[in-house]
Amino acid sequence: MAQASTDQLKDALGTRIDALRPELERIGRDIHANPEVGYEERQAVAWLTELLKKHGFSVEVGVADTPTAFVATRRNGTGPTVAFLSEYDALRGLGHGCCHNLIATASAGAGIALADALDRLSGRVLVIGTPAEEGGGGKIRLINAGIFQEVDAAMMFHPDTRTQVLHWALAVTHMQFEFIGRAAHASGDPEKGINALDAFVLAYNGISLLRQQVKEGARLHGYLKEGGTAPNIIPERTSGEFLVRAREQAYMEELVQKVKNIFQAAALATGCSLNLTFNEEPYSDLRNNAVLAHLFEENLRRIGLDPIEGVPWENAGSTDMGNVSHVVPALHPTVAIASPEVAGHSQAFLEASGSPRGYQAMIDAAKALTMTGADLLANPSLVEQAKVEFRRT
Repeated sequence: MAQASTDQLKDALGTRIDALRPELERIGRDIHANPEVGYEERQAVAWLTELLKKHGFSVEVGVADTPTAFVATRRNGTGPTVAFLSEYDALRGLGHGCCHNLIATASAGAGIALADALDRLSGRVLVIGTPAEEGGGGKIRLINAGIFQEVDAAMMFHPDTRTQVLHWALAVTHMQFEFIGRAAHASGDPEKGINALDAFVLAYNGISLLRQQVKEGARLHGYLKEGGTAPNIIPERTSGEFLVRAREQAYMEELVQKVKNIFQAAALATGCSLNLTFNEEPYSDLRNNAVLAHLFEENLRRIGLDPIEGVPWENAGSTDMGNVSHVVPALHPTVAIASPEVAGHSQAFLEASGSPRGYQAMIDAAKALTMTGADLLANPSLVEQAKVEFRRT
């Protein structure tokens, strides 16, 4: 497609997103007001799939044996397949403090706008509903089920305090622990007890000491969910969760083994039994695709946003989009919805995710995403360039 035609198409896509704004914002506000945690996002899925069906998508709900995962499809001809990924799960206890209400609707809007342009383009547009990003690994289930096998590029955005194209995310393993001891009267018969809280204290201190010996960027953190029932009863059970993160998956796995050793040593030292469980596969580190990133940056500037140059690994979290980036060329930029001093996963960030600035970021992201998708469908050689870059990295 000639450059002038592509420019006209992008102008039309931007106008289409503006027209979709009332629907997108309504659903974003509904999701924000009705937070659902991972694998329980039934209402969010209903709202999103109803919207996609209204705009001509064929929708399959319950893919990958997961009731709250879906794939919505529109196609014209045999060109590339571009997927926009929707996240819609909430944080436990905080609601949409990670702004998935904006991610869900931006991807839906980008998909609808690009699919509406398929009369001028050849290819397939997918909106993939990916549940349980906050510790449930929904995208990993979809990968294992083969949902991404025929996807040429997968894209989404994430709200942040900075607008930047390149995004770094740590590999992470999520573990649950349980120490089992023996209850006893803490004053009358302490020698008859086996203190499961002591086991946790030993494990926590061991992990704290390990922090001095880890590579730059690694993170070890967790919390105690259950630590006893009364001060005069020796705790017979403690439980909680820990996360192990690193910049590369191989080093994360090395750290996981060290943390497991610490938990096992604490159990041995106190006489407790230990249960360690892992509910999902580890999240991989996120691999940026330079070709997709360059296209997205040009489109951000086209709509008047000037992204900053990101500092590698600064304020890095984790995402199962990292796993997607290991199987297909992927894009995971950020758009600012709050000032830099606002912490992610906080009450202030929760409020930002429902603010006018937040919904403007949703619209801006949808425009830049759909324009990037148009670049790929209009010029399939860019898809091949992205795949070359993917194989290189």
